[in-house]
Amino acid sequence: MDLEALYARLPRSLQTVACSLEGWRVERQRYGPIFSSALAHSEGLVSVPAEELRAWSRTRLTQVLTAASRTVFWAERFRDCAVDPHGQDPYTELAKLPILGKPEIQARAADFLMDTAAASGVSSTRLLKRHTSGTTGAGLIFWETPEADAARWATWWRYRGWHGLRRGLWCGYFGGRSLVPTGQTTPPYWRINYPGRQVMFSAYHLSDDTAPAYLAEISRRGLTWLHGYPSVLALVAGYALKLGVDLSRNVRIVTTGAESLFPHQRRLMERGFGAVVREHYGQSEGVANFSECPLGRLHVDEDYAFVEFIPAAEPGQYRIVGTNLTNTAFPLLRYDTQDLATLAEGPCDCGRPGRNVSAVDGRREDYLVLADGARVGRLDHILKDMVEIREAQFRQRVPGQAELHLVRGQGYDAAVEQRLWGEIRKRLGERVQIELRYIEQLERTRSGKLRFVVSEIQENRI
Repeated sequence: MDLEALYARLPRSLQTVACSLEGWRVERQRYGPIFSSALAHSEGLVSVPAEELRAWSRTRLTQVLTAASRTVFWAERFRDCAVDPHGQDPYTELAKLPILGKPEIQARAADFLMDTAAASGVSSTRLLKRHTSGTTGAGLIFWETPEADAARWATWWRYRGWHGLRRGLWCGYFGGRSLVPTGQTTPPYWRINYPGRQVMFSAYHLSDDTAPAYLAEISRRGLTWLHGYPSVLALVAGYALKLGVDLSRNVRIVTTGAESLFPHQRRLMERGFGAVVREHYGQSEGVANFSECPLGRLHVDEDYAFVEFIPAAEPGQYRIVGTNLTNTAFPLLRYDTQDLATLAEGPCDCGRPGRNVSAVDGRREDYLVLADGARVGRLDHILKDMVEIREAQFRQRVPGQAELHLVRGQGYDAAVEQRLWGEIRKRLGERVQIELRYIEQLERTRSGKLRFVVSEIQENRI
């Protein structure tokens, strides 16, 4: 059953009920006793001496290597690279491995799943199915333990706590979920998740004509916290300035994720919202996490993942390669995030642990301009479950028209293409003409970075 199609046919009131039911399910699954314990532990690690934190991470890495040895893929890789998962120095053993790319995981996903029958404390019935697309636009499905999920959200809420945010605070959410039917032409362009305390705004309906309704709803509800993709939030801030709407009376903080936050976007949001803007970097795979402190520096969350910064082709930039320290069910070792970072010098005066990053040049995307002038800056949800697509990239020269370049992977056929068209229309409707083009390799930047949306329309950049 296509639940999204069923949802789109529901009356608006029932769509809010559906959002709240899903919110209740998420709250119950995500924020139970395991989360509370993980959050307390995560917050406690901020103040421990560096040597103790390093020892704790070392122990976790050994546990992850041991779990990896119980998978088909890593057992083969350990044998080929002479890796001893119980070696005296787990960092030395880890360094023997080559860097892992997403295509390898896509091709052999089942071989990355730990043999739960041979492991103590891990049951296949407890594992959680996850989906991601990331910078390359290539889909990936993997599994994780409830403890790994709790560790992720504990790390994220630790960061939010640094800025005075607590669970239960109402949030205006601007993400990539398709919550409002594409054919809807009148407000409300949002739905409510009451258990999760979220006003969930549609990123696909924001345009010159609809922006006043968005701004009025933020003001009417007195939302003090906005969160979402910086590409969408920057658009909202730009409209606030253009229309002379003062949101500073209620908006206090804006947090961003899922895309890089660029300086011009931060400045625009600070002006448009009259609020402080904070950045967070992470991914569903959980192999690297950076949290911005109150002094404006991104700190590597060393207790959450082991991150390596590998020099890139462009001077001063580093590839972000990470190892998950929390998910023993689906170990990812030396995983290439396909993102780039610029490192900061010296420790931060805030006193929090972790190496410092000055900027992340990952997930850098232009907007796709629709025929009605609406601009969409995050389209990875279209490809989230498309594991048969190795890579994808939107390219646009004129508004309302775009090409979707695809590198086909194993299992791609006419049925997958039909499913892809369904996802495109579900989120974009008929407001943009998409032409599919199949190619062998996508164009990359000088640094080897793949841009998900490449646009030649100058006015679509804020």
